[in-house]
Amino acid sequence: MNFLGYLLLGSVVYVIGFMLNQKVLAAKRASGEITSPAHRTIISLVLGCFVVMLAVSALIGHFLLHHQGFNWAFIVVNSLVASVVFYFGLNPDTSRMNLPD
Repeated sequence: MNFLGYLLLGSVVYVIGFMLNQKVLAAKRASGEITSPAHRTIISLVLGCFVVMLAVSALIGHFLLHHQGFNWAFIVVNSLVASVVFYFGLNPDTSRMNLPD
C-alpha cells in the first residue's frame, strides 16, 4: 500500500466515525446521556473499531502486502492509528463547524 491507500483507509474510517456521531451519538449528546468523550458507549465503539481493524489489517498485510505469516507490528500499529482516526470522527469539534440542518 502506498500513501494514497493509507489516506483512503483513514478517510473511510473517519467518515464512518463521523456518520455514527451524526446519526447515533448526536441524539444521545443532546439528551445529556453522553456527557464526556470517554463515555462507555464511545469507548465500546472505538474498541469495536480496533477489533475490526485488526482483522482488516491482517487481511491487508496478507493479500495486498504479501507478508509471510502475521506481521504483528504492522497489524497492531495500523489498527491503533485507524482507531484514533475513528475516535476523531466520533468526537469532532462541532463548535467551530457550520453544520447544515
